[in-house]
Amino acid sequence: MRYILIQLVTLLALLTFTSCDTKKDSNTHRPLRVNIFDDPVSLDPRVVRLIKDLTVVKQLFDGLTRIDANGSPQPAIAKSVDVSEDLLTYTFHLREAYWTNGDPVTAHDFEYAWTRVLDPEFASDYSYMLYPIKNAKLAREGKCSTDAVGVAALDDRTLVVQLEAPTPYFLELVAFPTFFPVNQKIDSQVSGWAHPPCEHFVCNGPFKVKEWKPQTELALVKNPNYWDNSQVRLKALTFSILDDNNTESQLFEKNELDWLGQPTSRNLPTELIANVEEAHSYDVAGTYWLKFNTDREPFDQPKLRRAFSYAIKRDQIIEHILQGNQALATGPLPPSMQLQTEPYFQDGNMKLAKKLFEEVLAANGWTRETFPKVVLNFNPSERNTKIVQLIQQQWNKTFGIQVELGSVELHLYRRNIAEGKFQVGTGEWIADFNDPLAFLELFKNGNDIDATGWYNETFVQLLDQSLVENDREKRKEILLQAEKILVDEMPIAPVYHYAFDYVKKGYVKDVVLSPLGTADFKFATIE
Repeated sequence: MRYILIQLVTLLALLTFTSCDTKKDSNTHRPLRVNIFDDPVSLDPRVVRLIKDLTVVKQLFDGLTRIDANGSPQPAIAKSVDVSEDLLTYTFHLREAYWTNGDPVTAHDFEYAWTRVLDPEFASDYSYMLYPIKNAKLAREGKCSTDAVGVAALDDRTLVVQLEAPTPYFLELVAFPTFFPVNQKIDSQVSGWAHPPCEHFVCNGPFKVKEWKPQTELALVKNPNYWDNSQVRLKALTFSILDDNNTESQLFEKNELDWLGQPTSRNLPTELIANVEEAHSYDVAGTYWLKFNTDREPFDQPKLRRAFSYAIKRDQIIEHILQGNQALATGPLPPSMQLQTEPYFQDGNMKLAKKLFEEVLAANGWTRETFPKVVLNFNPSERNTKIVQLIQQQWNKTFGIQVELGSVELHLYRRNIAEGKFQVGTGEWIADFNDPLAFLELFKNGNDIDATGWYNETFVQLLDQSLVENDREKRKEILLQAEKILVDEMPIAPVYHYAFDYVKKGYVKDVVLSPLGTADFKFATIE
């Protein structure tokens, strides 16, 4: 309890005062030029999912809080917040702020946006992010009205939120796009307002839309109505829309792009990382793994899942394929939120992998010739293809069997995974908030994101227990027990933890790169 109270006192202090930085605007009038590999699916913050789309909407909207360069929530539309002694009620006091059409941003806009996300008919992949709010999960499942959800606008400037249980990371959560407001009048009257040509698009963030030309360019300009306008240095921000690494690299070399690579575009080609001195990298709270279908033979057996996981030489993948600052993964949680500092298992432990494999063969009466066919499914991106080919070689050599590769285009691959039509597949996750639950909850109910079919009652009970435990150390121990169960049962084989690679021009300064993967150009400058 003491830790949480100290944390809240610190955040309350932060949320009571507005920024007093008085740096002048950049004197350049040309835009900062970045590439995204495809059009955003929408500019409605409630429906976006991909890192590139989350990055775009973060330039266009402000939530109650905004994450700073240290990963901490700072005041945004909420200028202050009161938290009840039981940590269940948050009262947000909103500052004077306006939409780009001149309408005031009100607490009613937040209440409307959040309850729309929780409507069972509203399409949002991230609706579960709101589940810490009282009755939010029940509303999303159609078991109660959205009127019963614990969010209420007392007046234009006061928003009261009631939680199901104390949530120490709630002030960080409300900085995520799913919690952003939308203009209630526009959203209820104009369908398609967040899609091109964006004639009726309104936002409340540092930038606004100047023009959206699909498959060509999304041009943003500084928003004069933004409450913190004086802190925005860029006059404009342009997202080129181009899915071609070679052409993107050429535009960067010709000074027609100022940023190359992640988080808005594809992975940098490995040869470029190796040959460019100015290549940068930043750690991201994400993990790449293989997922086993625990409902299908032979990976319905934990011992076999462990054998195949131990037989991966992760160091070779990082050294020969990724060639960046990625960290090998012997557990699901990335370094920024790890509960145990010691590795859960030895990387590439072929001796133990062979021993476990032999035990499984004997227990099932199998030989190598009668062992069920293993197919490793994947989406054929350049990096994915190289990774699975190397793992295939490692498994073939270690176990003396023939592992097949199943290449499936992305849309069909995701559908097959969600429907359980796979044996082993590639998977990944980047946290939406900086807490172990951001990962562990993926495996709570065998949902479409984890899609392994794995379920463990004790694991679920421990996660539920962590939700009501206010003591920091006790909560950490509860989550550690849960993680140990996950690693022991091995529905996934962690491979590496993410680092995002990019190249930028030296004159680009003060871009905030979030450990959750996105970039914030609010304070960026071109010197």
